[in-house]
This record gives sequence, structure tokens and C-alpha cells, in this order.
Amino acid sequence: MNIVILAAGMGRRMKSSLPKVLHEICGRPMICHVLDAIATFKESNIVVVVPPNGTGIENTVRQFTHTKLKPKFPIQEKPLGTGDALKSATPFLRINKPTLILFGDVPLVSNQSLKRFVKNFEKTSALRILTTKIRKPKGYGRIIRNNRKEILSIREEADASAKEKRIVEIFAGPMLINTRVLKRLIQEIKQNNKQNEFYLTDLVAKAVKNNLAISSLELEDSQEILGVNTVKQKLEAEVILSQKKIEFYLEKGLQIKDPNNFNLRGDINFEANVTIDTGCVFDGEINLGKNVEIGPYTILKNVNIEDNVRVDAFSVIEESEIKKNSTVGPFARLRNGVIVGENCRVGNFVEIKNSVIGSSSKASHLSYIGDAEIGKDVNIGAGAITCNYDGKNKHKTTIEDNVFVGSNTSLVAPIKIKKGATIGAGSCITFDAPAKSLNVGRAKQTTIKNWKKN
Repeated sequence: MNIVILAAGMGRRMKSSLPKVLHEICGRPMICHVLDAIATFKESNIVVVVPPNGTGIENTVRQFTHTKLKPKFPIQEKPLGTGDALKSATPFLRINKPTLILFGDVPLVSNQSLKRFVKNFEKTSALRILTTKIRKPKGYGRIIRNNRKEILSIREEADASAKEKRIVEIFAGPMLINTRVLKRLIQEIKQNNKQNEFYLTDLVAKAVKNNLAISSLELEDSQEILGVNTVKQKLEAEVILSQKKIEFYLEKGLQIKDPNNFNLRGDINFEANVTIDTGCVFDGEINLGKNVEIGPYTILKNVNIEDNVRVDAFSVIEESEIKKNSTVGPFARLRNGVIVGENCRVGNFVEIKNSVIGSSSKASHLSYIGDAEIGKDVNIGAGAITCNYDGKNKHKTTIEDNVFVGSNTSLVAPIKIKKGATIGAGSCITFDAPAKSLNVGRAKQTTIKNWKKN
């Protein structure tokens, strides 16, 4: 089968320089959701129509689709309508296969609906459209039928009469057509409409004129056809998709304490007995092991959390991994490839960046650890920091096993604290600390007796 995705719209109403189909819905470009819907259509000839500056769209589609599919990217040079966009795709279509036409800015259409839509097409029709009925059809093309309920045409909003605008059955977007018929009828489409554009929907009237068999499938879930042309519609699509995902995860046993106050922008893989408290935001790919507890108002983005981990309230964890039996937070921040080992404790107001924390180590309060490699059974005292930036370059801190770092310590990188060393509280350490040594780098205390304040 040929699959054409029309993705050349610039989305000026989005008030953004980013191509419309690259705006994210639940953490992924909306065109990727369309690609999800066709993922089971193996060996398809995928053709994505892009605007002249569509390199970003091409890169996104290539990254997402299987390399064997080798999608094509014809360019719609001028924005002359959906019919013109489709016309630019016709040289890339396999003549002996039907063509499924989709819109890159309709991200909620499901794989199940498309499978029903394409079933037995070639045995019954030359052209098939997907329709649905909605209470407020403004902005959508209306389905015009005769007294025998046969489809006559699709009337776009701008060209519809007052009577036609009261029709609640609308064109849902997907169209399936015999490719030989498509290549012939697309040449007959004219710009004789109020928008002076070539309408894809005019193919229906042309098929009727040529006495070709037309069929339709009515979509029960009208939410699937929501087109995204504005920021408001983008938000609506995000809410709908997020709610559907949350309902799916609840049915699978994910314990979400407050589903109405959970912002899901990605996908969750989870084991048994996982609990998510209120107000959390999940973005990207989230992997949660057994007995994981996520506290309220926690933000997770592309994380892997193993069994028996507890993340306390208001923590932010991005692009990181937490091993078994560890606790993080409250108010902790992990980012840029952090790996926290087993049985670790990362406490309140601790920030860790681009670092590896060995098993059974802890930083319980008010610390910054950046560009560091920390061994096993290490204690990082309250207020201790790694000074990893010299004003120009970042440097590494290495802390070996069984090290004790006292409170309010500054470790000036590059530096190594060898196995079993102790760093006295309040020290500024600028040289490597030998194994099993005590290191103190602070001014000697001076006491002035009988001191009087001003």
C-alpha cells in the first residue's frame, strides 16, 4: 500500500517558526503519532509531502521509521492547497497498490481505526473516506449525500451554504483511493473555490462524476479526527491523548492516585505495585521497576528506575538512572546522565549532574555533585560541593570507596579523593587526598575573649 502523509502546512496560526507537524503532542512531534498509527502496515511505500524548508520533518520521519521503508519526501513548492500537495506525491506512488492519504496535523487517529478503514477496500470501492459526526462541525468539510444516502461530495466550510453548514457529518481526514484513479482524477481538480486552492476533497465529486464506486466508514470516536492548527487545538489534543494513555495504564494496574492531576507527555513501562502521587509530570520514556513510589509533584523525563526505589516530593529527574533500593528527594535534582547505584540516598536539596554514584553511598542534604565519579559507601556531608567549572572548562572529581566528606566542603576539580580518606568539615580541598588520610583545608580558628559588639 502507498501511504501519503500531507505535512507541508506551515502552521502560521501556531505563531511559531517550527513546522506545524513538529510541534509536540505529549512529548513527541505530532507527525510521530501519525507514524504510530501506520506502524503495523508493513512494507508500505511511505511518501511524506513537506514544505521547501522541510529538512527537520525529513530527519524526524527518518529517525522514527524503519530503515527498510525508505520514505520519500516530495516538496510542495507553494501552499496551493491539499490537492496540490497530493499531486506532488503522485510520481512516487506504486500504481498497482491503493493509496492511503493522511494528514500530518491529525495526530490522534488510531491504528485500530485505520485497519478497519482499509479492510476489503479493493473489493468494494475505487474511493473510500472516513467520516464522523460532531455537534460543532465548524471548520470541517461537510459530507453531502443524496436521498439514498449516497455520497455526492465534500463541501469545505468556506464554500458551504447556510443549509450545508448545518450538516453534522464531516470528513475525518483519511482517504483511500485506487492509485490509477487518483492519478487520473487529480489532474481534473481546479481552483474554482473561495480560497483559490486545489482541494483534496474535490476528488469525491470527481469520482461521482465518473460513476466510480465510493464508500465510507463512520468513526465512532470523533476525538480521533481533531486537527491541530492552533495552540488551543494542540492543547486539546494533548489532553485527549494523555487521558487515553492514563486510562490504559490504570487498566493495566498502574496506581495513579490522582488521574485528573497527572501530566503525561510520554510512555510508561512499569512492573507491579507502582504508585504515582498527585501532580506529577512524566515526559519521554519512563521505566519503573517493582514497588516504585513516586512522590507528589515529581518531574521525570527519560528515566530508568529499578525495583524498590522511592522518589519523594518535588524532585526533578532527567536523563538518569536509579538502581534498586535507593531513595531520592524530596526536592532533589538529577540530570544529564546521572547513575545512582543500589541502596543509595540522595536527599533534600541535592543536585547531581553527569555523575555516577556507587552503591550504598549517600548525599543527604544541600549538596552539588557535578562531573563526578563516586565509589561505594561514600558519605557526602551537608553543604559539600564539587567545584567542577574553572570559568572555561569542566573538570572531573573522583571519590573512591569508603570516603567521608565532611559538611560544607569544597572539592576543587580536577581532583581525586583516594579510598578510605576523610575530609574535615569546612575544608577547601585543591590537591588529591591520599588513601586512608585525614585532610583539612581551612583557616585556624581564632578566639578573642571578652569581645564586644558595636
